[in-house]
Amino acid sequence: MNTNKNTYHSSSIQNKIFECFVYFTKFTICIVFLLFSISLFAQTDENYKKTADDALQNGDYYTAAYFYKILLDKDNMNLDFAYRYANANRLYNNYKEAEYWFEFIVSKDNADKYPLSGFYLAEMNKYNAKYGFAISNYTNYYNKNREKKDYYTQKALQEINSCKWAAKHITDTHKVEITHLGKTINTPFSEFGAQQYGDSLLIYSSLREIASNEFESFLPEAYLSKVYSSYISVAGYSSGRELKGKINSDEINTANLSIDNKTMQAYFTRCSKNEGAEMVCAIYQSEFKAGKWEKAKKLNNKINLEGFTSTQPSVVNSNDKEILYFASNRPGGFGQMDIWYSIKNNGEFQQAVNLGSNINTPGNEITPFYDTKSLELYFASDWHFGFGGYDNFHSKGELNQWTTVENAGFPINTSYNDLYFTVNETENEGYLTSNRLGSYFIKGETCCNDIYAYKIFKKEKPVEVKKDTITIEESIKKLLPLTLYFHNDEPDPSCMNTTTDKNYKQTLADYYAMKDKYKAEYSKGLKREEYQKAINDIDTFFIKEVGAGFKSLELFTSLLLRDLQRGNEIRITVKGYASPLNTDEYNTNLSKRRISSLINFMKEFNNGILKPYMEDSNTKAKLIVYEEPLGKSMASKTVSDNPNDLRNSVYSKAAALERKIQILYYDYTKEVDSTPLLKFLIDSINLGKLNPTTTNAFSIRFKNAGKYPFSISDVSTDCSCIKYYFDETAISAGKEGVIRILIVPDERKGLKKQIITLTLSPFNKKVTLPVRFEE
Repeated sequence: MNTNKNTYHSSSIQNKIFECFVYFTKFTICIVFLLFSISLFAQTDENYKKTADDALQNGDYYTAAYFYKILLDKDNMNLDFAYRYANANRLYNNYKEAEYWFEFIVSKDNADKYPLSGFYLAEMNKYNAKYGFAISNYTNYYNKNREKKDYYTQKALQEINSCKWAAKHITDTHKVEITHLGKTINTPFSEFGAQQYGDSLLIYSSLREIASNEFESFLPEAYLSKVYSSYISVAGYSSGRELKGKINSDEINTANLSIDNKTMQAYFTRCSKNEGAEMVCAIYQSEFKAGKWEKAKKLNNKINLEGFTSTQPSVVNSNDKEILYFASNRPGGFGQMDIWYSIKNNGEFQQAVNLGSNINTPGNEITPFYDTKSLELYFASDWHFGFGGYDNFHSKGELNQWTTVENAGFPINTSYNDLYFTVNETENEGYLTSNRLGSYFIKGETCCNDIYAYKIFKKEKPVEVKKDTITIEESIKKLLPLTLYFHNDEPDPSCMNTTTDKNYKQTLADYYAMKDKYKAEYSKGLKREEYQKAINDIDTFFIKEVGAGFKSLELFTSLLLRDLQRGNEIRITVKGYASPLNTDEYNTNLSKRRISSLINFMKEFNNGILKPYMEDSNTKAKLIVYEEPLGKSMASKTVSDNPNDLRNSVYSKAAALERKIQILYYDYTKEVDSTPLLKFLIDSINLGKLNPTTTNAFSIRFKNAGKYPFSISDVSTDCSCIKYYFDETAISAGKEGVIRILIVPDERKGLKKQIITLTLSPFNKKVTLPVRFEE
């Protein structure tokens, strides 16, 4: 075992391991601040170099690269500038740029002034999946330095065989679906370490800027990592929010949360720089009591050895004993970062034990996760044979007894960094962290880490697929009218905008995350049967209305795509509604924003496959969205419009049913007469003699005699004596609807004839009905 970590790596490389893979920081961007500082004195090459060197020393690799590039542009044959620039790019994961300049240095450095250039060139070759070049360059480096027997020589020999393995197995693609979690979870900063609890809670860590203004956002202290949570529903992931309680800190980086559901104990990491500017991490514990996480306590020195890092805890409960797996660079390991375990006895963790040489190597083993169902340990390593920098691996066993390590394979692993592999309760699904292409970034497409979901498909016997017996059009008609729901004043509350950048799926996920709040608010103050009925009403609404609506939307959109791919020009009509909590003008604009969120959903569906049909005028097939936003005048009269009565005006099922949009019409613009067709059950109505002492109520029934749904958008008469009420919900083809009218007698006597005019949606078609009565 190695007891001296610095035998293998210089302190700067060790610091990078801590910063990039222990607490997963992203480079801090100090250019504005540094440019301001430099402007205070002459902008000489010496000043640029000092600024770049200081940034590199402080771990600000992007800023270092920025100023080294200024120097290199002035003197592009200066090998010292070229080496420093290449190294800075390597350290913030800009592999392509680093590869170019290391290759330049190797070709020009005849005096071997920069001996590690050959090693780093091979390393960048591997990150860029150029395994043949990597093998050649690692071999050249090893042959030059084989007598040194230091870390780099050992690593080069290991990588020669690793690259041969990667080149052989890169085509052994496993049947795995990898999905980037998108903007609700990932940011241009750093997201990592996702773990799902049950079927509805995602816990993960994120490093984000905390500056209060643009200038401060360029200071290193303006970034902080915290633990976040997201609610998972049929619509996907709600927007991540900081975990409530006393786990996060506003002063210290917090990350890597792992929860023991049996004991309700949480373990996590807090990291800060020591006097030597090295990132040092320790593991803390918090208990969940009375609905909140208690103040964090640092674990004992058997876990957190003074002067060394302990991080990335993964807690499991086996035979009623808590076992904590974690990563540490403490003495007594086999390499740099090793994986260790400790068993809790009598409320205290015992002396940590190394997992052994089957798992740990001369390199780094990090991000442990133990799956109690399969009895497998998942972890990341930069030493075991892999495709890139860090790969995910697994091994069966427990404590320090393990089977031979296996690579998780492609595409779970890539030529980039892939780690933090976790498994859900459904064993073929889980999450991983990666800086692979497709991750969000600030500078450099592989600079930064995001969270991805994976789903492993098991081999199944082929199933005979029966040919559809109904058309796409018929399948779509069965889904109409398709109703989609929104939280109060969403999306983009308190504004008069008519469009939004939000996608309906994102909006709905955030809505779903509020279900418990709806139940609490709507049932507040109620007792027994009424309380339980209120809870059941909200549960039923979210399951049968909100959730079912989104599932129908996904099916509708898939069928729509198939229809467009056949070359059809299609028009859909979408009607928007709002509850009566604001003015007609405001609610009309809100309805437009809600329709806009649906349009965004369609444009982003399946990686934007529908977008050309909606925006490209040169395509034969087209999708046209006809919008009908409505305001307060169409809201149900039974819904409270009192902003102080939140229970009924916001959180009631009745109010929630008003906040919606409906896809109610679907037609082929060049082939079908899509005009709504309403027929009254009688041609005219004679109501007879009215009661002169009271309001007279009547119902008028009608039928949708067309092929597609329609709804009533307005009813009007010439006489103020007639009031009317109607349901604005779309009426399906062949179905009946009803209008209720109230006639208030006036002083004018005799036989009267009035015309009731209905305006139908879509296309504002007018339908009239004569009404006769005598006063």
